[in-house]
Amino acid sequence: MFRNLSRIAFIVGLLAVILLSLLPQDVLPDPGTWDKLNHAMAYGALALAGGLGFRGLRSLLFVGIGLLILGIALEITQTALTSRSASAYDALANLIGISLGSIAAIGVNALLQKRAQIIS
Repeated sequence: MFRNLSRIAFIVGLLAVILLSLLPQDVLPDPGTWDKLNHAMAYGALALAGGLGFRGLRSLLFVGIGLLILGIALEITQTALTSRSASAYDALANLIGISLGSIAAIGVNALLQKRAQIIS
């Protein structure tokens, strides 16, 4: 069940990031935090949820690379939108978030695996 909830969180988060990345800047609420931190937190949460929902190092690598490609694609798409601006620093913040979220997913998965071995 935990795995399924993580998958749902990943998909919902993915849709939210795509939507928020493409909406005009003036309709988005101001979160009051540094923009790069928002990018790192969003992509970190996605990497964590994806890493927990789709376990295994190969899946985690696929999720991480997919998120990196998505982030870059969204930044490129923003260059075509008059209401948004693209930034290589946003893509770098995404990569940092993906890295931290992936590391967290590896740690949590290791703990869950150890717990399962102790229980059985």
